[in-house]
Amino acid sequence: WVDASDVAIGGTLSQLSQGKWEPIAFFSMKLNKSQQKWSTYDRELFSIYSAIKKFKHMLEGREFQIYTDQKPLIYAFKQNPDKCSPRQLRHLDFISQYSTDIRHVQGSQNIVADALSRIEVDSITKSPILNFKEFARAQKDDSDIQKFLHNDASSLQLELKPCQTSNCNLLCDTSTGVPRPFVPTSFRKLIFDHLHNLAHPGIAASTKLISARYVWPGMKHQIKQWVRCCESCQRSKIQRHTKTPLGTFSLPDARFTHIHIDIVGPLPPSEGQIYLTIIDRFSRWPEAIPIPDMRAKTICRAIFDTWISRFGCPSVVTSDQGSQLRSSMFVEFTRMLGTQKIKTTPYHPISNGIVERFHRHLKSAIKAHENEKWSELIPIILLGIRTAVKEDLQSSCSELVYGTTLRLPCDMIDVSDIPPCDIEFITDLRHRMQQLNPVATSAHCTDRFYIHPSLKSSSHIFLRVDRVQPPLRQPYTGPHKVLCRTDKTITVDINGRKTTVSLDRVKPAHLLPETVLSPPPVIKNLKSTDVHTSKNDEPPTYVTRSGRRVHFPKKLTTYIT
Repeated sequence: WVDASDVAIGGTLSQLSQGKWEPIAFFSMKLNKSQQKWSTYDRELFSIYSAIKKFKHMLEGREFQIYTDQKPLIYAFKQNPDKCSPRQLRHLDFISQYSTDIRHVQGSQNIVADALSRIEVDSITKSPILNFKEFARAQKDDSDIQKFLHNDASSLQLELKPCQTSNCNLLCDTSTGVPRPFVPTSFRKLIFDHLHNLAHPGIAASTKLISARYVWPGMKHQIKQWVRCCESCQRSKIQRHTKTPLGTFSLPDARFTHIHIDIVGPLPPSEGQIYLTIIDRFSRWPEAIPIPDMRAKTICRAIFDTWISRFGCPSVVTSDQGSQLRSSMFVEFTRMLGTQKIKTTPYHPISNGIVERFHRHLKSAIKAHENEKWSELIPIILLGIRTAVKEDLQSSCSELVYGTTLRLPCDMIDVSDIPPCDIEFITDLRHRMQQLNPVATSAHCTDRFYIHPSLKSSSHIFLRVDRVQPPLRQPYTGPHKVLCRTDKTITVDINGRKTTVSLDRVKPAHLLPETVLSPPPVIKNLKSTDVHTSKNDEPPTYVTRSGRRVHFPKKLTTYIT
């Protein structure tokens, strides 16, 4: 018995015993993205193929029937083979080695296989049922109610009112004209969940919604706390985003010591689609290198053949978290050059803003030319960028590199005052180049910064998902436990993995006291190179060559080097 849905396939191996089908084994498998795009006929055929492949050790040498609710499959071995696709022919060839007896059944009779083909069973999530008799019994035993019954100064007017849905009397407050049951302590959170989970309103709306129907002492404070700690609300609602002040890099000591790299593409085809961009932090000298692909080997070769062969090995390289730039080959390449590798936090391009801004300038210049063969325009655009005067430098990057301006095609008069090359000129040029001081990059924004005060001490945070998501997906994940924090980043535990993210992507998580397992480690003003270590008795974690994290028993850790 087999069946297939849009996301999975399922099957069951059954035996007819005394007129009743008895199950022997079950089978279920999720379809990948390409298989989910197959037609219904192909998915049902694939379910037969996969089920026989799963149970072949029990089916070999036996006669059996295949039951499916896809009626066209009963003619699968009678159709013209020319109408079948190569994949269908392969599946039919394998199935025919075991059985060709395919029979049709109604979908209502194929319940087990149909259930196994559903990767997720949609069920109605019901809140715990409010038992009014238990509610009335809890009112009699609640200490808060007894205090109000013997307190004449209270503004509440408590009276017994019959319950409409149950044969019992409830103690209600009638001071507002509408009977409001007095909620005992054990039922308060349950009442809140029943009403707040309807539409997850805010604090004011939830307070009005609940206080109009129920009453208990200190309810406004409790409702406010519960609404703030509702994890579904915190994951789904977008409030004010965190925006930290811009960070600063240490000024480079000399030219070509600190470079920023990134990859542009794929762009529209024009003798290539991908470019490797490099920019020097001291002189702002840009490079755009065409590369055939984005493999780590290609990137290393392009950097060595162009930048390093002209300007030497840099001391620091800053890049994003592209897989090519985090590969073992690129790490070994930077180690061989004696270069420090700095990577930005994920989904935070402002960390590598100098090269991202260069991308914006480069693309806008290409679009301004209105030429489809944009690859032919790259050299002339780079010439214009290199000769343009930078406002913060008060000079062009070509002047900082060559000591003079570059002659452009439109220059009609040679204004160069460079004397003939001699020892005195070279000595003077070297002296002036050594006197150049680095200029910090200027910030061209006046945005207001905002950091939630709770981020300084919160034990858990919610992380904003910045990638493109389908509609109706929650924009935040979490809560994630905080491991350590700095002025610009925060390190959290995501599914057992230590991950450092930008502070701009997080917001504090408000949790109920009983959900906080351990106090947060408050670590302030850490440098990016600091490593957080925790004292525990667990054996150390070792990372294999394939990237798996393994734990060895304590008795074996002394023999592992």
